[in-house]
Formats: sequence, structure tokens, C-alpha cells
Amino acid sequence: MSNKIKKQSLLGKTPQRNKTQKSSAKKTTAATAQSTANTANNVSADENKPKSRKLIISLIVIVLGFLITPKPQLITYQKLGLVTQSVYWPGLFGYGANLFDSSLQPRADLERNTIYLCQDLKQPATCQKYRVTEKSGFFAAMKKLILD
Repeated sequence: MSNKIKKQSLLGKTPQRNKTQKSSAKKTTAATAQSTANTANNVSADENKPKSRKLIISLIVIVLGFLITPKPQLITYQKLGLVTQSVYWPGLFGYGANLFDSSLQPRADLERNTIYLCQDLKQPATCQKYRVTEKSGFFAAMKKLILD
């Protein structure tokens, strides 16, 4: 048999030993290990639910924001034989409309296929009327913006 090594502390005191029954000690350690594992699983399950709920809510908000905001369109307009293709963004709720390749301010009526390009929106005499011949969607507008 092997010799048992006695543990010594650094300060010269020997640790006090409590005599307990080996079987009860094993049962208590196994029971405490299982209870801590169960509580850890319950805590992690509770933490996963709010994270997944927050993720779902944030995705819904992003999708709704994308659906509500106006998207740019690629429009082709002409006047007196001059044909131009440009990306038109209608702005937020009608304010801040913009043509990306023009310094003029647009006022569009795409239902009637007309667009007015003005130097000053307050003075109607500075506006010129153009006829919209073609309207394309969001992806065509993004392709034009990226390639130009």
C-alpha cells in the first residue's frame, strides 16, 4: 500500500478535518450538482426567451420601417425630344423630394405622368414641365445608383 501524504499549511497549522460519512457526502454533492445544473438550465432558458423576443421585435420594426418609408424609383422623362433617366426619391411623407443627378427641385405627379423641375418651389414661373415616359422600381434605381 502507499503512504498517505499529510497536507501542511504554509503557516504551520494543520487543517481541521471533519469526519462525515462517505455515502452521505457523495449523495449531497451529487444532489447539489444536479440542483445547480437544473437552475442553470432554467436560468439559461429564461434568458433565451427575452433575447429571442427582442430579436423578433427588432426584426418586425425593421421590416415595418422598410415597408412604410418611400423607396426610390428610376424614372425616364422627356421634353422636346430630350430624354433623361434619373433616380427619383419622393422624400418622407412628401417632404424632401429629390432627383439624385439634378440640382433642380422636383414636384412630381407620377399618377398623371408629369414631373415639374423647379429652381425655386415657391415661384411657379421657374418650373418646367416634363413628361414621364417610364417608371421602374427599387432594384432598377439601386442598380443605376451603384453603376453610375
